[in-house]
Amino acid sequence: MDVLVDYQGNWGLGDLLCSDPMILGLVEKHGRDTRVFLRGKAGNVAHNPLVAGTAREGQRFDRVVEVKLFTHMPATEYARLEAMPSLVDHMCSYANVTPSDLRPRLHLGRDDLRFVDTLRLPARRPRIVLCADHVDPLRHWPLERWREVANVLAGAGAVVIGIGQKDRLDVEGTIDLVGRLSMRETAAVMTQCDLFVGNNSGPFHYAQAAGLPCVTLFSLALPTRFVHQGARVHVVEAAGLPCLHCMSRCFASMVKTGCIAAPRGRCMTDIPVEQVLDAIDVALRLNAAIAAP
Repeated sequence: MDVLVDYQGNWGLGDLLCSDPMILGLVEKHGRDTRVFLRGKAGNVAHNPLVAGTAREGQRFDRVVEVKLFTHMPATEYARLEAMPSLVDHMCSYANVTPSDLRPRLHLGRDDLRFVDTLRLPARRPRIVLCADHVDPLRHWPLERWREVANVLAGAGAVVIGIGQKDRLDVEGTIDLVGRLSMRETAAVMTQCDLFVGNNSGPFHYAQAAGLPCVTLFSLALPTRFVHQGARVHVVEAAGLPCLHCMSRCFASMVKTGCIAAPRGRCMTDIPVEQVLDAIDVALRLNAAIAAP
């Protein structure tokens, strides 16, 4: 049986990674001889060994699974998907499958992992990857606050590695890999680190898939929706805001009205630096306790 997974719209890399278990679900549902082909922006799913390749022009399929972004669906219909328990469940629902393993995988090869050796990261620990990219003020913490966090961590002797596409830490003593790596190279670096720190973003999903404990800031959505099965995530949120998690609770109306907080984006700006540093301290102490004999 040949199945086409048709990704419609400009999906984020983290969302696409969360569709990885859907491929397993399709093969389990239709049998081991199932061939899964992809169309559109597929991200890391293209590296799943269960994927047969990219669909050819004019190729015929026994089944087509359309993975639609909210811009391709009525808001009320998409709101029901946004209210599902997890993003993995959301993505699997397009194919109506429940895979036996709900964890997204990176599917890194030897060459991916060998790349890390060329970076010659310092041997000392902890190694902390920090993504400070700022795109959306409703989802991303202000850059200057990430720089404060990085400065404290580097001053305490941690190896702080800046990742992402555009916003640099520019903090003395940190390692700047921003804009230098592909997402898979970034994932390979994560497998050699001890903690991810950042916003609810694509790199956060990759960090979980790499088995990395995470300290992650949340705002629009329920944290449980974005935590992978078996992952260790230390959640940081603003306190006392009645509009918190607006996207999970009322997606359709939120898309129409936008942020209703005053000032706008308080779900991020109300988070103080000290709260993030405290969460990092808890995460590192737990790491040490787990590693102790």
